[in-house]
Amino acid sequence: MQNSSQNIYQLTKENETLKSELEQLKEHNLKCNQIINIQKKALDFSHNTIVITDKNGVITWVNKSFTKLTGYTFEETIGQNPRILKSGKHSPEFYAKMWKTITSGKVWEGELINKKKNGKLYHEHITISPVFDSENNITNFVASKLDITNLRETNFALNESYIKYEELSYIFNQSPTIGFLWAVDKNYTVEFVTDNIKQFGYTPEEFYSQKLSFLDIIYKDDIEKVLTKISEKINSGKERLKLHYRIINKKEEIRWVDSHLYVRLGENDSVTHLQGVVLDVTEKKEAEIEAKYQLEQLMQADKMIALGTLVSGVAHEINNPNNFVILNAPIIKNIWENIEPILDEYYKEHGDFSVGNHLKYSKIKKSMPILLNGIHDGSQRIKTIVQDLKSFARKDTAGLNQEVNLNEVVKASANLTSNLISKSTDIFKVTYSKDPPIVKGNKQKLEQVLINLIENSCQALTNRKQAVKIDINKNCNWITIKVSDEGKGIKPGLIRKITDPFFTTKRNSGGTGLGLSITSKIITQHNGTLKFESEPNKGTTAILSIPITKKNKKI
Repeated sequence: MQNSSQNIYQLTKENETLKSELEQLKEHNLKCNQIINIQKKALDFSHNTIVITDKNGVITWVNKSFTKLTGYTFEETIGQNPRILKSGKHSPEFYAKMWKTITSGKVWEGELINKKKNGKLYHEHITISPVFDSENNITNFVASKLDITNLRETNFALNESYIKYEELSYIFNQSPTIGFLWAVDKNYTVEFVTDNIKQFGYTPEEFYSQKLSFLDIIYKDDIEKVLTKISEKINSGKERLKLHYRIINKKEEIRWVDSHLYVRLGENDSVTHLQGVVLDVTEKKEAEIEAKYQLEQLMQADKMIALGTLVSGVAHEINNPNNFVILNAPIIKNIWENIEPILDEYYKEHGDFSVGNHLKYSKIKKSMPILLNGIHDGSQRIKTIVQDLKSFARKDTAGLNQEVNLNEVVKASANLTSNLISKSTDIFKVTYSKDPPIVKGNKQKLEQVLINLIENSCQALTNRKQAVKIDINKNCNWITIKVSDEGKGIKPGLIRKITDPFFTTKRNSGGTGLGLSITSKIITQHNGTLKFESEPNKGTTAILSIPITKKNKKI
């Protein structure tokens, strides 16, 4: 009986222990189920596609991302082999190698092109891992797959864009057009420039390192104009700008460029950058200047033809009465000399008397020879001026092959400008060369040069006490003519520009800026040089040098 009670007690105690263990197992199982549910939900909500198969590759579970991506339902998928997704884009050897890797217990990772239920292809990055039991036997395979279709398309588009960019960049850099992007700051810092900036001798690195800014390469006389125009355009709301200005290349040569720009806007629609292209148009500019020069020469030629016609007619009208004066002045002088003794005798006997228009003989006696000589000299001067004018206006057919005496050129030019000289100064002096200064060239064009230089000198004077001087010198190789004035002079910054086409300091008085440009061109055609020396308020000297004709050189 006692033994029976003990057995019952023992069984009761064991039963309570079992109940306790069972409760613990239930609680553990509940926690495991909770963890499994959490993991299942995590897998279901994962962006990656999750596929679980048994060791034979039969699908046992897929997450919601799989069904959403492929179009297959959960029920359609379970029990199937992943080959339902095969696209036909991979070889049997590819799949065999994959299967061999995972069945050997290794992880396989790579990319696949698979096919959705609707037949549309897509790209996946897949990691397949084997699952082992406690005895290290493979029980399942878990595949984590990431849809990379959009990434592949994006990469393909980026690659295509890069190829197009490279092609466009190559075309751009082979063209003369330079691309620029610069910030609208104090120095116009360059943030991008194409490689073909090298055509100006610069490199992109010089700008990126901020050793250079865009303002550094603009010709200094144009900087203010460029900045002003940019500011005006931006302030007026213009988004596109076109500018024409000069820059300095690495060799310090001046180049003309056209800029086509448009603005970039930042916060509050404020302009932060300018971007666009710069095109070297120097050759075009030079061609335009040459065309204008040729047009001016043609216009000058037309004027000379018209002047020649006019001068021929005027010369005829002037020469006829002037010849009458030249021929009769000596006769009148002889008559005066013959009757003068008779008038003197009468004066001694009867005293002073009136001679024509109530003039007293005592006064006219001394002035009459001077008057008669003046008539003779004046008529000769008229004859010389008419001859020089006819020569200057004659149609130019001689080219540059005439033997020209520069003494005569200066003398003729001074005669033709004598009226301007007499109105401008009381001091005009010419020092001629003692040896005949002979050069090969065109007399008419050289007269045009000297007339222009004399006119400029006279126009520079501010009072009649200031002098104009011409000095002709000859050495073994060159003949030099200096035309000097004591006028207002030229500012140092302008002296190098005065022979530039269309540059003039007399725009308000009708200057075209072509006089000295044409003068310089004529001297260049004669293989000579023309330079200027000047000091403000002290005067200017034009120095003209032309090589001597070989056969006239002294040996």
